[in-house]
Amino acid sequence: MKKFWIVGHPLSFCLCTPVSNGAFKELAFDAEFETHDVAPDDLHLVMEKIRSGELAGAVTTMPHKTPALELLDESTDEAKAINAVNLVLGHSPNGELPYKLKGYNTDWLGALGAVKSLIPELKGKHILVLGAGGAARAAAYAFHKEGANVSIWNRTSERAKAFAEKMQITQIPDMRKWDGEPDIIINATSASYQPSQSTLVPFPLWKNVQLAMDAVYGKTSLFLEEANAAKVKHIISGDVWFLNQAAPLLEIITGKKAPLELMKKLTDEAVDIIKS
Repeated sequence: MKKFWIVGHPLSFCLCTPVSNGAFKELAFDAEFETHDVAPDDLHLVMEKIRSGELAGAVTTMPHKTPALELLDESTDEAKAINAVNLVLGHSPNGELPYKLKGYNTDWLGALGAVKSLIPELKGKHILVLGAGGAARAAAYAFHKEGANVSIWNRTSERAKAFAEKMQITQIPDMRKWDGEPDIIINATSASYQPSQSTLVPFPLWKNVQLAMDAVYGKTSLFLEEANAAKVKHIISGDVWFLNQAAPLLEIITGKKAPLELMKKLTDEAVDIIKS
């Protein structure tokens, strides 16, 4: 059986574990995911387990998506552009150890798939991305690739500025002074995970918003509640984003078409358990 780890810190649960394990069983793919809380200083030990063949690969979550890149032999063009990976696999042309490490990023496909399921045409749309971490950069990359007019904001302005300059998108230092009129707002900050949440988006910016999506899953957030209060037509929680990135991730691992209906059912069940 192939062993995969899901690594993050802090990490006690991840949707990827039950959903992927259920999909593996459906596809008769002899593999299993385990969830592991791995401190940043120990990430290299996980990579060594993949090189030695003890693990077949790992899914990386916060805060490992960007640091993992420095430990790899190669990565996809998307992962390089986003400067983050959410999947690392070991491989060798002749099967000999140690394995080389390759990084992938499917977060951008998740953001794109979730939004396009409701708004298929994104070219020319004004999209505001909140955050500058791996998920935010993946979303900004995806929408910029589709021809959208992308703006990015982060509490730490310099982080957003560096990525904005790299991608040639707009960086917003202060949303209170910004006169933009976004059609879509994506929240990929960590704010929604905090017990005490504060308003991120000044109310006037909600005026023309057609869709709001939050990366958080298994709970509501102040961001989504404010979107609802602003009568935003389409509101998407993080489980939809997750599902749209988990399917291509599974296909990279197995080489088989992902069982989407089953994965959606398992995702819904897991989210219900989290909420209860």
